[in-house]
Amino acid sequence: MFSLALWLIGPVLESALLVRAFQVGSIRRYKLFYLYVAWVLIRDLSLFPIYRFRPQYYVPVYWYSEFCSVLIGCGIVWEVYRLTLSRYPGAAQMARNVLTFVFVLSVSRILANAWNAANWLPAKTAFDAERDLRTVQIAVLLGLVALLGYYAVPMGRNLKGIIAGYGFFLATTVSHLSVRGSLGQAFPEFWQHLQPAVYIAVLLVWVGALWRYAPAPESDADSGLEDDYQSLLAATRRRLGAAAAYVGRSARP
Repeated sequence: MFSLALWLIGPVLESALLVRAFQVGSIRRYKLFYLYVAWVLIRDLSLFPIYRFRPQYYVPVYWYSEFCSVLIGCGIVWEVYRLTLSRYPGAAQMARNVLTFVFVLSVSRILANAWNAANWLPAKTAFDAERDLRTVQIAVLLGLVALLGYYAVPMGRNLKGIIAGYGFFLATTVSHLSVRGSLGQAFPEFWQHLQPAVYIAVLLVWVGALWRYAPAPESDADSGLEDDYQSLLAATRRRLGAAAAYVGRSARP
């Protein structure tokens, strides 16, 4: 009954989020976030009848759809970076390049490990991929929060809610997967209900934070972020120029 209650509450909250997003217009601002919510809603509604009427297909469908969830979840991190750094084009460009490199490298590593595995198991690959990519997402989100806190960059209620909810979800998911991977068959059964309950709490945070559209307030003071980025860029160019000149002089006969 508890599992059924969690399953019923999840789609209700996800539907409320999506309906409210259309009503207040926030869906235009947070497209990738709401794409994630819509995907999870479709996934939840699809998995239940498979579990009920075709249980033999549940495990492979679950893990394949979970891998898609992780990839779409990367879009949330991308969107948060894009929106919070929108006033700082130089820093935003650097962040996009770094994020692209990190995510492509992580996915390539996962695919390479799966390709080289002697006995490839889709569930095992999806399990490892979720744990690794969620860990990467935690790292980049923590980096963003530290950056925003240091430069006092305003975020607004909506973005704060998205970051807080998704960050909490990532932290608990990685902990859950790490313990499950370590214990294997000895994994306590009650923990199977813990992560769905945590996700319900995350949905409640999102509903509260996104019920009204509240964009980030304009900052009156210059945070210094863009100036520091331009200084770093100029210093890097000087060092590269000096290194190129040194190599050129060394190559002369």
